[in-house]
Amino acid sequence: MSQAVRERIIREATRLFVEHGYRGISMREIAEAANVSKAGLYYHFRDKEDLFLAVLGDSLQRIGRIIAEAVKEKEATRERVAHVMQGIFSLPAEQRAIIRLATQEMAHLRAPTRKVFGEQYHRLFITPLENILKEGITRQEIRPLNTRLAIWMLLGMVYPFLYPPHHQERIDVEEMLSTALSIFFDGVSLPPNHLQ
Repeated sequence: MSQAVRERIIREATRLFVEHGYRGISMREIAEAANVSKAGLYYHFRDKEDLFLAVLGDSLQRIGRIIAEAVKEKEATRERVAHVMQGIFSLPAEQRAIIRLATQEMAHLRAPTRKVFGEQYHRLFITPLENILKEGITRQEIRPLNTRLAIWMLLGMVYPFLYPPHHQERIDVEEMLSTALSIFFDGVSLPPNHLQ
């Protein structure tokens, strides 16, 4: 029962943080949305920062499972990266938006909380993605490159599309991902002999 309450709090807090931002919502409003008393809320979470960290951690756990699934089910580097990106964009809008929200709200958190999140973010998201590229280099599927930089560039291409739908025009996710992956793996130049 206690775990179900905790999950409900995280679910409602995720929705409210995405809608209003970290500073735009109070613990009282989160308690009301989750249908728990303030005492019940504080039983599960020390303060709003602790709750926000739990929301971010929940999102990272989901992404970690998507990456593990990609590594298990797909062989080629490109297929693995595509699987991860498709998995992220198949998450509900609030879950996608929380990834972006994390980077926007970090400045408002205490240094120890930022450190904990940074460690989780790298352990569950960045490093596993980087390892996919490193393995691709070892298997000579992609050329040697700075894998950390490459991952940040890939994420930079898709981050603008992590907003919930009401913040942007409707996009064709398949087309967006196909274009991003094509640019990432193939570039945009035509081969020199394309006119021959």
